[in-house]
Amino acid sequence: MKKIIFLILTLLISYSILAQNRDIEYDYYTGELSDIEINEILNFPISNLTENKSTTELKKKLNSDLNTVASVMIHYKFAKTLKLTSEEQIELEKRMIKIADKFVELDKLVLIKLTGGYSPIFGIKEEIISNRKVMVLMLGGDCVTNEMERKQEKIYSLFNEQMTKNIAE
Repeated sequence: MKKIIFLILTLLISYSILAQNRDIEYDYYTGELSDIEINEILNFPISNLTENKSTTELKKKLNSDLNTVASVMIHYKFAKTLKLTSEEQIELEKRMIKIADKFVELDKLVLIKLTGGYSPIFGIKEEIISNRKVMVLMLGGDCVTNEMERKQEKIYSLFNEQMTKNIAE
C-alpha cells in the first residue's frame, strides 16, 4: 500500500512540475511573439514622407531613411552622442509627427508607452479611444531615468500626442 501511495504522489508531483514547465514555455512564447509584433510596428517603413533640404541633409548625415518610428527615435535619443544641432533635433521631431500622421492614414492606430518602475510591462494591449481600436505598445523600462531616456520619452510623447489628436478627429 505504501508503494502505491508513493507511486501516486510521485506521479502527481511529476505532472505538476511538467504543467508548470509548459506554462513557462508558453509565457516565453507569448513574450517573444509580443517582441516580434512590437518590432514590426516600430520598424514599419513609411513611404512618401515629404522631404525638404534639412531632412535630406539629415538623412545623409545619419545614413538613414528616417522613415520608421525606431529610426527617428534612436537618432533623437542619441542626439548628443551624434552631435546633432538643435535644428536637426527639431527636424527629427517634425519627422516623428509626420510618421504618426501616416500611421493614421494607413489605419495603424498605435500608442507607445514606456512602463518603467519596479515591474515594467512589455507587450501589446488594445484600448478603445474615440470608438476606435488602438494598439498600445508597452515597452518596459527601468527605474533609472537619464538624459537619453528623457529624450526617448519626449519623442514618443510627440508621436502619441499627434496620434491621439488624429484619433479624436
